[in-house]
Amino acid sequence: MRYQRLSRCVSIVVLALACSAALYAEPESKRLARAKDLIADEQWTQAVDVLRQAAGDPRETSKDEILFWLAHSQNQVRDTAAALETIGRLEREFHASPWVKPAQSLRIEIAQRMRRSDVLWYTATPPPPPPAPPAPVAPRAATPAAGPVPAVPAAPVAVRRGDLPPPAPAPPAPVAVPMAAVPPAPPQPPLPPRPRGWLPDNYLPDTDLRIQALGSLIRTDAPRVIPMLKEIALDSGNPGEARRALFVLAQSGRPEARSTVVEVAKTGPEPVRIAAVRELGRVVGPGITNELLEVYSISNPRVKYEVVTSLGERSATTALFRIVESETDRPLRDRAIVTLGEAGGQDQLRLLYSRASSDTKRPIIAALFNARAEDELIRIAERERDPAVRQDILSRLRLLGTPRAKAYVEAARQK
Repeated sequence: MRYQRLSRCVSIVVLALACSAALYAEPESKRLARAKDLIADEQWTQAVDVLRQAAGDPRETSKDEILFWLAHSQNQVRDTAAALETIGRLEREFHASPWVKPAQSLRIEIAQRMRRSDVLWYTATPPPPPPAPPAPVAPRAATPAAGPVPAVPAAPVAVRRGDLPPPAPAPPAPVAVPMAAVPPAPPQPPLPPRPRGWLPDNYLPDTDLRIQALGSLIRTDAPRVIPMLKEIALDSGNPGEARRALFVLAQSGRPEARSTVVEVAKTGPEPVRIAAVRELGRVVGPGITNELLEVYSISNPRVKYEVVTSLGERSATTALFRIVESETDRPLRDRAIVTLGEAGGQDQLRLLYSRASSDTKRPIIAALFNARAEDELIRIAERERDPAVRQDILSRLRLLGTPRAKAYVEAARQK
């Protein structure tokens, strides 16, 4: 089931890229508009006929978009060879078109369905680093032209034996100092051979396409894939790419992949840590709450805020209550209190209010309002002696608008 969800996400990626490319498309022709109507109605065969006619008409202007939707429709009717040929034509004739990338994403989806792991690995493997530039060669000094050198006769100098300086001491022999051993750089994985008939000669997939291919390969070759996704998450300068890599790891369902997301949440750059916490909050399974609390204990305030949000989405009321009890940062504590209400922690909020100081009463009331806890708000209003706090409760009960809340507010107004 989890891999079916990942497969659906791949199809969503293809359509999302197509929608992005549509922002740069030229005004479409009547045939293209007709084909899109057929695609929306899932009448794939009719759409293929219309798009094939448009692709063969030299008068059509949006030929690149036509070729993408033709490949997409051919894939839907499972004419895989025709779809791959159409994608190749789009790459050859319109290599700079924004429709090329969604078409390449579609090809990865086809390779996944056909279990062509060679195509997926060729896409997923990072390209080799460019060769280092040659070291500059220092220019040689110009050699003076050779010529006769006149002999200069030396004047005879009388030197006595006592005038000679003592011989200089011989310099000490150099001591060989062993150089520190430099560990060799880890070898790059060899680029697999290019699958002929599938990929063009100049195929250079970007990081998004690599992540999509790795998301397909994690099912069969997780030990190789997980470190590659981790490297993308930690080293990518694009937060969006890091988030997508973490999504694939978190949704794979593998314990080692989840451990990698936890590690990134603890040690990565701040934007990547926030993305990792967000993905952990969406994972279904035991132990996630404790892992989020571990991340919370060693994080900065921004990451802590995200942990609180993720715990609220998981309705982890016990964990949120622990944070409220131990957190000394007031804004962060207040955020945890309000989130506790959104998570349905009415019992914990009731206990908090019974021993609350004046500065914590307002966030607790806001949390009870978020929890729609009208009974508890009315009970507090009956006992609260601070007029400002009581008025705040009445305002919130009025906003709730339930029959009992409206009746209580009306009775309080008449007193």
